[in-house]
Amino acid sequence: MNIQNQTKSLQMDDYLDLLNYATQMKDEAWRQSILEQMRSCAAKSVQQEELPARSDLWVRFDALNDELLELFKQLKEETDLKVKKKVTEQIWQLKYERVTISRQLESIVNAKPSSA
Repeated sequence: MNIQNQTKSLQMDDYLDLLNYATQMKDEAWRQSILEQMRSCAAKSVQQEELPARSDLWVRFDALNDELLELFKQLKEETDLKVKKKVTEQIWQLKYERVTISRQLESIVNAKPSSA
């Protein structure tokens, strides 16, 4: 466990201790405040974890586009039908992978918690 994860874990432990104490004191306003802070902390943690994954997906998406452009150029210049068929198959595979990445990116965007 790295330092950042340990810090988050200790922070959550502190929130849980405070929540327990607020419950024992029967202070509902304080308890709700602590719960809201815990939700906020958890949401920030999720956003920080998804940023690298999202960034990696965009890098791969851009690389796929570059590969597709090269294959389209090759397809345009190629005269051998067997090679053209092989290049066309590669294009379809890359397009399928690009759609898969698009769906992953869309699920990340749609999974973001709404701020109310």
